[in-house]
Amino acid sequence: MIESKAEECLKALRGDLLSGQASQTFRGVSIDTRTLKAGQLFFCIQGPRFDGHGFIQQAIDKNAAGIILSAREKLPWSLASEKKPADAPFVIRVDDTLSALQNLARFHRSQMPARIVGVTGTNGKSTTKEMIASISETTYKTLKTRGNLNNHIGLPLNVLELDASHEVAVLEMGMSAAGEIRQLADIAKPDIGIITNISEGHLVQLKTLKNVQAAKGELFEALDEQATAIVNADDPLVLELALSLRAKRMTFAIDHPADVKADNIQANPKNGHDFTVSLFDKSFSVTLPFLGFCNIYNALAAVAAGHSLGIPTTAMAEGLAHCKLLSQRYEIFQHRSMIIINDAYNANPQSMKEALTTLTGYHSSGRKLFVIGDMLELGDLSQSAHQDLGKEIAGQSVDILVAVGELASLATQEARTKGMAEDSALAFENREEASQYLIKNTRPGDCLLFKGSRGAGMEKVIQALVNSKSN
Repeated sequence: MIESKAEECLKALRGDLLSGQASQTFRGVSIDTRTLKAGQLFFCIQGPRFDGHGFIQQAIDKNAAGIILSAREKLPWSLASEKKPADAPFVIRVDDTLSALQNLARFHRSQMPARIVGVTGTNGKSTTKEMIASISETTYKTLKTRGNLNNHIGLPLNVLELDASHEVAVLEMGMSAAGEIRQLADIAKPDIGIITNISEGHLVQLKTLKNVQAAKGELFEALDEQATAIVNADDPLVLELALSLRAKRMTFAIDHPADVKADNIQANPKNGHDFTVSLFDKSFSVTLPFLGFCNIYNALAAVAAGHSLGIPTTAMAEGLAHCKLLSQRYEIFQHRSMIIINDAYNANPQSMKEALTTLTGYHSSGRKLFVIGDMLELGDLSQSAHQDLGKEIAGQSVDILVAVGELASLATQEARTKGMAEDSALAFENREEASQYLIKNTRPGDCLLFKGSRGAGMEKVIQALVNSKSN
């Protein structure tokens, strides 16, 4: 992680030293006094529901090495006094503390030798990031995005974790509006850029699929002639973006010609896929221990990244086989002889369809229950997307649909219209009602897949089911 002096901060941030000495040092940064460690630099970030300036005293009490603030009047008298303790933190004032955090990350990135892999896309960002990191770790010292800290605050914090020993960093880049990926790429300066896929998401801000495409395309636009763009050749929107690349191009696909392809795909009906990867003139076998056909695409993108990093094929196969995904991404476990598939981290129309395919393809002795919450942030597409989902469900081998929320209930209505029995297509106003239904009506052998947007909180239905004593 970053180890530096106040004087370096002054250069990078163009701030004013209000207290302390330019020679004072710090190691690491924090924006949260609950997790701040002694010797770190504390940024007083301001947001719609919080203001870091209110926690300056806590930062002092926890022995922060320095404080970055924007409100000069918030400087505690204890630091303004000439009689302050010798070990008091230095204080730098800037116009905007968030911009300062980003500028420090940008400056730090310019000092670090690691090759950066940037990953974005509508679906599969976190999973692809985990797969690339697992592959890279077989050969290089690798840093990866913690959890899904992929936004304008999280990415700078991850960049500031870099040190000179890191050889590769795999950074996830999320967005909800135009310009955000461009900003993240400007900080990270990726050597390799991946867009996993593009479909409907974040439409409240972006309105149209073409706008989503343009916003994701900001990653490719940021790549220079020495960088590599990894392109999903089965996704026409990603492929279109690749027409105007400055960077070198490497493609992956299942259905179309590509530099990295999957062939001889064999589904393990209860846990993943086996397939052969064709990588230019080489081929090798992969065992991917994850549900979801979509994860084959994520793995191919990871292989393309691994090849660009110069990692041998045997190491890439090993990395994929031993990769661990984040929670709530096709997480599977048994509960009282039922199969629970937790894919509740997030949802949009495309990932809902993929989850539906995964459920119907899963081999179980009992019934198949699709338990869904609302798909949020779809703007004008909200109603039709849920109705389309209902049509899809009615045409598949789902025994029971359990929908939670006003939007998800539209899927139930449409499924009934398309022939699903009323007692098999159920709608509940809230998670508690749905939980009680599942507690009373599920039985050994059933397979339940949970899916919904982050705001739907479908994992709470799982918790209620698992914690119930009567089930």
